[in-house]
Amino acid sequence: MIETKINEALKALCDGRVSPLIAPQGTSPPYVCYTKVSAVYDDVMCGQSSVEYCFQIDVYAKTLLEAENIKQQAYESLKPLKPFNIVNRQDYEPEAELYRATLEFYIQ
Repeated sequence: MIETKINEALKALCDGRVSPLIAPQGTSPPYVCYTKVSAVYDDVMCGQSSVEYCFQIDVYAKTLLEAENIKQQAYESLKPLKPFNIVNRQDYEPEAELYRATLEFYIQ
C-alpha cells in the first residue's frame, strides 16, 4: 500500500509525530500530516496499466523556518519514491497558532 511507503519515509521526522490526515488531539508541534489527495488510473484496452498518486505533506510548527526545514527533510526522505510535479506552499493556521509548510507531489 502506498500510504505505508509514505509513512515509512516520514516516520523519523518530528520524533515520530507523523499522522495520516490529521494529528491526534493534543499533539505537540512540530508534527507532520500526510494525505493521499488522489489516485489516477491509466486505462488501456486490457485494463489498468498504471496509477499515479498525488500526496500532500503538511508540516506544522511554531515558526515558519522550522516548518520549512522539516518540509525539506520530508522531501529528502521521499526522494527514493521519485516524486514529481512538486508544489510548495506556506500558510499560517490562526486557530492553532502554527505555521504550515506544504509539499504536494505525485508518485507512480
